[in-house]
Amino acid sequence: MFEIVEIVEQFRQGAVRAREAGFDGVEIHAANGYLIDQFLQDGSNRRTDIYGGSIENRTRLLLQVTEAAASVWGGSRVGVRLGPNGTYGSMSDSNPNALFGYAAEQLNHFGLAYLHLIEPRIVGSKLRADGLPPVAAHHLRCFFKGPIIVAGGFDRDSAEEIVDQGDADLVAFGRHFAANPDLVERLRRSLPLNPYDRSTFYGGDERGYTDYPRYADTALVA
Repeated sequence: MFEIVEIVEQFRQGAVRAREAGFDGVEIHAANGYLIDQFLQDGSNRRTDIYGGSIENRTRLLLQVTEAAASVWGGSRVGVRLGPNGTYGSMSDSNPNALFGYAAEQLNHFGLAYLHLIEPRIVGSKLRADGLPPVAAHHLRCFFKGPIIVAGGFDRDSAEEIVDQGDADLVAFGRHFAANPDLVERLRRSLPLNPYDRSTFYGGDERGYTDYPRYADTALVA
C-alpha cells in the first residue's frame, strides 16, 4: 500500500516538473495497458485490497493520480486518456461499459480540460478491422460533461461526422500526423495524404519522422 502512495506522489512530482519546464498542462495516460489501466481493468487487476475488486476500488488509483495532478495545475490544465474496451497489452474487463462509465462520471469532479478516448477499433497502432464505427465517445458522452477528444482510425470525413453528431468535440490524429507535416492544411483543402510507414513508428532513424514531404513539395515534383 505504501508503494501506491509513492506512485501517486511520483505522478504529482511529474506534474510539478512539467510546470517548471514551461508546459501548458499535462495528460494522464490511463490506457494501452500502462499502470493505471492495469488497475482499472479486472482482466489484470486481481487485488483484494481497496484497489481491487469493485469498480469503485479499481478506479481509485486513477482518481488519486488525477487529484494529484490537479493539485499542481488545477483541473482545467489536466487531461485524462482512457481506452474503453481496449485490449492492447492483453487488457480486458468483464464489464467495460460499467467500468468506464463510472470512471468518466467520477472524473467530472475535477473540471478537466478534456477526456481523451481511444476508440476500441484500434489495438495499439493497428485497426482491428475495416469499417468498425466509433463507439467509446458515443457511450461516454452520457457520463462526461466536459470536452471529449477521440482518437483511433479517423479520417477527414469520419472526424467531421463525429463532431457534427456531438459525440466528440475534437479528433486527434497520430499516424496521419506522423506522415503529413502539413496535415491540418491537407484536411482543410481535402488534399491527398502521404501513406504512413508503420515499420518506422517505434525507434529507428530519421526515416518516417523527418522525411515525409509537404504537399507543396510533392506538387512541385509532379
